[in-house]
Amino acid sequence: MELKPFIYKQWLQRQALTVTKRDRKRGGSYRVKDAMDAIHAAAHQSDGIDPYDGQPMNASLLETKNPTLSTSQEADQLALARRCPMVKHTRGALICDFEIMSRQTADAKGGMSTEEYIEHCRAVVRYRGKNDFKTAGSVH
Repeated sequence: MELKPFIYKQWLQRQALTVTKRDRKRGGSYRVKDAMDAIHAAAHQSDGIDPYDGQPMNASLLETKNPTLSTSQEADQLALARRCPMVKHTRGALICDFEIMSRQTADAKGGMSTEEYIEHCRAVVRYRGKNDFKTAGSVH
């Protein structure tokens, strides 16, 4: 991820604190420093491409504050936000093991492990191919 050092450090600290607090509520026991180290390693392993869908992520979105948007701008902003890099657990477990993916993938993956998510995606493709739906809107 290409970010200004100040922005990266701020993002790294915020992400580490967020995941550590959330995981402690669920029984996780690692420290914020451990999370920072693991997230930093994941960020350096990331080439800016979502590891699941192969599409580029937009790290520049991490540099912007969330200004008040007009209604006409909200749809464009939401579309851009889908490509914003996110920190997620690699295995869905409460351990200090993270990967960087787009918000769109993170939202779809939820708490599934990598294997569960990929199998789910395969099931979707098999089902959609078998039933030959043209668009998601045609599903009733």
